[in-house]
Amino acid sequence: MVALFAASLAFTLPRPPPLGARPPSRLCLSATDVASASALLAAYDEGHRATAAQPGSEGLGGAISANAWAAEQPPAPLGEAVRALLAAAKPGDGRIMLGFCADDAASGVAALKAWVTSLGLPKGTLHGMDRDGVPLDMSTFGSVYIKYSSHSLSAGDPPGTAILSGYGGDFRGVYFNPQLPDGLFRQYAVLPLSHFPLAP
Repeated sequence: MVALFAASLAFTLPRPPPLGARPPSRLCLSATDVASASALLAAYDEGHRATAAQPGSEGLGGAISANAWAAEQPPAPLGEAVRALLAAAKPGDGRIMLGFCADDAASGVAALKAWVTSLGLPKGTLHGMDRDGVPLDMSTFGSVYIKYSSHSLSAGDPPGTAILSGYGGDFRGVYFNPQLPDGLFRQYAVLPLSHFPLAP
């Protein structure tokens, strides 16, 4: 076990499993600041990747097995970590990028709305569900990937713009990529789609 101490918070992270070993079934962590939030999400990301890479993992790239592992993780610490990094990005107007992998357009858009609303991110234009302003029938479109940016994605687009496209993979969840003032690259995957459910 590797003990990490950050500010007034200490928690223990499991070492990444050796190749061929089973990753930890659950991560029991908490996060309240940038260092501990980054470490927690990095541990989650490593566990997710390790599960996908296990011999015999199911789905394209081990995605189905990794999705099942992700569903077993305690949601509260992950939510705290996401919010901590979001708060750290705001003073420098850091870009927040989200990537949603979903079974269909309806569930992808629902997750997009839930995450953006819950995290207080800007809401802009969603491209990919209409042609020349006429809504497309998305009922048979299949799996989707939605790319979201808290900044504009291209000239003329407002902050909070998202682009929906087809997706042929088996991963289901959200890629979280916050830009903080320290300039370090951070991307964590694949967090559960339903992590921030819409209020009824």
